[in-house]
Amino acid sequence: MTAFGITTWAVNRVGWAFGYSDYSNPYYSDGGDYGGYDYSEPIVMAPMEETLAADPSDTAPPAEVTPEQLSNFDEARQQFFTGDYEAALASTNAALQELPNDAVIHEFRALILFAMGKYQDSAATLYPVLSVGPGFDWTTLIGLYPDVSTYTEQLRKLEEFRNKNPQDAAARFLLAYHYTTAGHNDPAIAQLKKLLEINPNDQLAKQLLLGLDPNAEVPNPAKQVEPPQPEATIKASDLYGTWTAKRGNGKFEMSLQEDGKFSWKFDEQGKASQVTGVWSVDENGILALEMNDEGVMLAQVILKAGQLDFYMLGDDKGSDPLHFSKG
Repeated sequence: MTAFGITTWAVNRVGWAFGYSDYSNPYYSDGGDYGGYDYSEPIVMAPMEETLAADPSDTAPPAEVTPEQLSNFDEARQQFFTGDYEAALASTNAALQELPNDAVIHEFRALILFAMGKYQDSAATLYPVLSVGPGFDWTTLIGLYPDVSTYTEQLRKLEEFRNKNPQDAAARFLLAYHYTTAGHNDPAIAQLKKLLEINPNDQLAKQLLLGLDPNAEVPNPAKQVEPPQPEATIKASDLYGTWTAKRGNGKFEMSLQEDGKFSWKFDEQGKASQVTGVWSVDENGILALEMNDEGVMLAQVILKAGQLDFYMLGDDKGSDPLHFSKG
């Protein structure tokens, strides 16, 4: 079991899929070792951890993933097990060419970089993984190693690096992850508090700290945006059509069709994405947009004077609502 709940992660995934929430990876830099993957962007949809078994020879791939797609990943795990980390990294990079949104493979990649002592790159790889899910449990992580002593030696090297570089946020982030995975919550809390002294704007570190200690004080807490309540009952027919909105550099287009299907387009400085699925709205103005690849956006919507105000429910980042108009 892991120490964190799933609600925040579900909200994160949906918020990024729709472009509603901002995302920033504080450990990403242009010169990092990322295997061709852009870790400045979130991993929007992540599979469950069942993709990876503790025994490298005992993986049962999900039905939608073919054995051929996982062959590079299987090879990478065997190479990691024998200590051939360079080869394991190359095979993992190849696996991500086949399965670029698989959070398990990204987390394994971060573990390889940790084993190689590339802590900044490991943190940059791990950050989007922990932004969308809890990560490995202890049984899964230690099962990737031939013995506990190999892992312990690598952890001690990271601790030594942290001691020599106390202001290195990446080292503290990685230590918090490893301590939490091993069930050592108090040392993890200490690392996260120190990390937030170094970078008080790290949103994920705040979430992880509050997951371990709900009473912890975090710097610069997000403002709470409370949606107003609708003054009249909202019917589905009130929402039919195409709505457009702008916020910052982002452009949004929401199409709510009479047959219960929707499409949502988001464009920010030339980076476009689209989400499709089915929708419904209740009499209290709670709009549900259910994505085809799972995940539901829930929003309080307010209709007034031809404008639709859209407040994502569960948002803990203080995001401003979207103000849609028919377009």
